[in-house]
Amino acid sequence: MDLQDHKKLEILRSQIESYKVSDIMNTDFPTLSPEDRVSEVLSLFKKTGYQEIPVVVDGGFDGVVSYGTLLKKKGITGETKVKNVMIGGSTVSPDDNLMDVAEKMVVSNFRQMAVVTGSSKKKIAGIISRAAIVEVVSRLKTINEIRVWEVMTNPVESVSASDTLDKAVELMRALDIRTVPVLEGEKIKGILGMNEVIEYNWKAGNRSLSDLTDHIKVEVGSICTDVALTINWDSDIEEAAEIMSENKISTLPVLESGIPVGVITQYDIIEVVAACRQRDMLFVQLSGLSDSDKEYSDQIYEEIQSEITKISKVGKPNSLTIHFAKYNDGGERQKFSISARLALDSDVFTAKEVGWDLMKTVSILMKKITSAVMDRKDAKDTFRKRKK
Repeated sequence: MDLQDHKKLEILRSQIESYKVSDIMNTDFPTLSPEDRVSEVLSLFKKTGYQEIPVVVDGGFDGVVSYGTLLKKKGITGETKVKNVMIGGSTVSPDDNLMDVAEKMVVSNFRQMAVVTGSSKKKIAGIISRAAIVEVVSRLKTINEIRVWEVMTNPVESVSASDTLDKAVELMRALDIRTVPVLEGEKIKGILGMNEVIEYNWKAGNRSLSDLTDHIKVEVGSICTDVALTINWDSDIEEAAEIMSENKISTLPVLESGIPVGVITQYDIIEVVAACRQRDMLFVQLSGLSDSDKEYSDQIYEEIQSEITKISKVGKPNSLTIHFAKYNDGGERQKFSISARLALDSDVFTAKEVGWDLMKTVSILMKKITSAVMDRKDAKDTFRKRKK
């Protein structure tokens, strides 16, 4: 075991644990009522930058309206009432530590969460956001040991400036993402997010969100942001967090010699914070599985267990998150796009695999993770021998 890495992890964990939700929560936040309409929701999204807004009844938390939910639901119009699109959302307490909150954010894929108090745990005292936690990370010098390439998503999921908006939105839906880099040739031209999509499409609350992919043939390059801040692949995540916090953005394309090789997001940094949590056993989170594919859950866990048994011989796995998405690849069949992130001691390993067969794709993905762990161990062993 690498004792130096363990010491760094303990220092980092101690630094994160020193912050409570009450230290960084926002007490000035938007709310909705069940009788509000979706057109008002979208206006608040645009005005505040929030992507999850709590629904409040008599001062108490009643649920949440999320961008992600609106994007997936069918037949929503501007006149649709909030009570018909709200969902139950996880909440946190003012005394919770940031590692616990980060884990809830990873599980729910929420960007903002309600902070509740009182005996019934329903009175809303504030909102805690990914951005607030990332801002804390930007001040933690210990975290500069982790490089961008270790936690970034690769390969790059992007659209071309000449692609049409309906294609871009379909990609966001398929991969359950809300921001995508826009390329012109091999270079980054800008960023397309749901804010740009909604602003372009929503007029007077009379367009169904489920129709966004059907008729919009405007080129992405004409509505995306003109400038995209980027970061180098071998920079540290402290620098990435600083750029995100200072510029109030959630996504940074990662470059090597000017060419995009990945993307790092607030979500990636939140996963690192969640991975620091001390555990007695491995935390496994599967997200994005459709109802029809959940029948394979037991087989998926068996495949995970098989590879984790090998990995456990060289380190202590803390958490494993796997996200599943399906998309059409020009035919009637849907392809699986599966990404995974493993926190092992103080290291983070990522992998992605695409394929037609769910279990075969999972198997290849987990073997990639195992191979990356073993390669990292061999590299460290070689480095120690060289130092001797």
